[in-house]
Amino acid sequence: MIKRLLFLLSICLSQGVFAQTNTLSPYSIYGLGDNVHTSLAAQSSMGGTSLAILSTQNININNPAALVFVNRPTFNFDVKTEFLTLNNGGTSEASSLFSFGNFSFAFPLVVNPSKKRKASFTFGITPYAQQGYDVASYETVPDIGEVEYRFLGEGGINSAFLAAGYELLTDSGRINTLALGATGSYVFGLIKNERITTLDNSVSGFGSNLYRGETHEISAADVRLGILYTRRLFWNSNTPDEKSGSFSLGGFFKPSVSLNTFSDQTAYTFINDFTSPTIIDTVSFSKSNIPTVAASSFGLGLGFIYDGRISLGLDLTSTHWSELSIAGVNQGLNDEMRASFGFEYIPDPTSYKQLAKIIRYRAGVSYEQTRLNVGGVQPTRIGLTAGLGVPIIASKSTSIFNIGTEYAIRSGAGLPVTENYVNIFIGLTFTPNQYDRWFAKQKYD
Repeated sequence: MIKRLLFLLSICLSQGVFAQTNTLSPYSIYGLGDNVHTSLAAQSSMGGTSLAILSTQNININNPAALVFVNRPTFNFDVKTEFLTLNNGGTSEASSLFSFGNFSFAFPLVVNPSKKRKASFTFGITPYAQQGYDVASYETVPDIGEVEYRFLGEGGINSAFLAAGYELLTDSGRINTLALGATGSYVFGLIKNERITTLDNSVSGFGSNLYRGETHEISAADVRLGILYTRRLFWNSNTPDEKSGSFSLGGFFKPSVSLNTFSDQTAYTFINDFTSPTIIDTVSFSKSNIPTVAASSFGLGLGFIYDGRISLGLDLTSTHWSELSIAGVNQGLNDEMRASFGFEYIPDPTSYKQLAKIIRYRAGVSYEQTRLNVGGVQPTRIGLTAGLGVPIIASKSTSIFNIGTEYAIRSGAGLPVTENYVNIFIGLTFTPNQYDRWFAKQKYD
């Protein structure tokens, strides 16, 4: 089946019959769909690097242990616009999609003031995977004429999460700290796959069309564990030019879980168009409840901060998509490996009169060996990112407007379709302080 889909993908562009529905990539036909890398707009502008990035103004949903750095109520909302060009070497097709990124809210918890330990809590919702394709091809069969094979898919899976981070160990000067975190998620969604075979009856004069459809309703609990070690660093100690910074090491582990999967399978013959068919005979109909085995993953990150102006991060993650089995059927995917590097630069974090000096300048790069197994080819994805974080309302505001862009290419030797992405990330992070007057309650005499 996978090899046949590979053949269809290889010819769909050359025949000009390629179309998109909910998502942009034809490769969302595999597994649960295209997996979504959950990063805020600020982190996405740094190549998606986040596991050991320390920030008091961004919610870290990839490593819950890093939540301990949230020091005030923080609200985040992200959206993304994706422009995709598909190319098979001779024909290209362009399309675009606007999508929701994530919604999250975090706030600090005072746990043990005497030992200066910290804890924070967050909740929100983010996409997990999304599917959407409309692929068609044609074949001329003797005595029958032209036969159309059409594959359609739509739907997606989301994750509603609760997470907390707790500073387990710290010394009196807070030189060394160790934090742990955990995220509990409720994964839910529905994906639908359809296969339609349509005959040209004007040639054969007989025969009926065939429809086959599958619907999977998925839901279950999921968990992610995180850890973060931080050490403060000093330069030119006890001098007027004393500088400070930090080194951090973070990681996470997400075990494989079984997702409840309620599936319906239907097959019938019909005449007329498949969008308004006249059903001739129901070939089969069945229901099942066979769990989907989701992929496990883990990651490790390094972070470095100098003088509050320069932040660097490096992440390495692995997701075992070869474990993915939907309704008892292994999907034949590869394990995914991803590396990312990002940095952020603030010209003068202590400046409050010149907005340009406290704008956050970000850039990053990512390299990914994707989960796909397309006829024995494992495509790679390379991305370059850049972005800005601009304080809003006033130059002293801690609320940030984040905007970033990514150029990426997913390709491989012998791959039938190459994808070129231009993504635009937009995010708003609200963290109230005395200069954010829009948080203040109005008073009337």
